[in-house]
Amino acid sequence: MVVRDDAEVLRGEGAVAATTSLIMELEAALAGLRAVLGKRWHERHEVVLISDSSIALDIAAGRFTPKPPQYAELCAALRKAAARAKASTKWVRAHGGHRWNEEVDARARAARLGLRIVERRR
Repeated sequence: MVVRDDAEVLRGEGAVAATTSLIMELEAALAGLRAVLGKRWHERHEVVLISDSSIALDIAAGRFTPKPPQYAELCAALRKAAARAKASTKWVRAHGGHRWNEEVDARARAARLGLRIVERRR
C-alpha cells in the first residue's frame, strides 16, 4: 500500500500458497518501492518505507543481510529499490494502532483466510 498525505494512493494485493512471513514482508516492501519508482514519485516526494518488520527495514536500509541463500536475490532487489528511491525507513510496533499498518495487516490476514474485504469509507 502506498500512502501520501494520509490517503491511500495505490494498493497491491497478492498471495502465495507456501511461503514465510519474512518473504511476504520483503515482497510487499519491494512491490511498494517498485510502484513508487515506476510512477517516479520518488523524484517529487520523500519516500519512507514503514513496516512492523525490523528485518525488512534493516535489509532495505542495507544494515542487514540474512544468511540463507534463498533470500539473497530478494534482499538484493529490495536494497537496490530502496536505494534508488532514496527511501528512509520507519519501524512501527505490530498491532500498535498505526492506522496504515493495521490496514495492511487486516488485508494480509484476509488474504491468508481467503476472505474478501469490503471497502470502508474514510
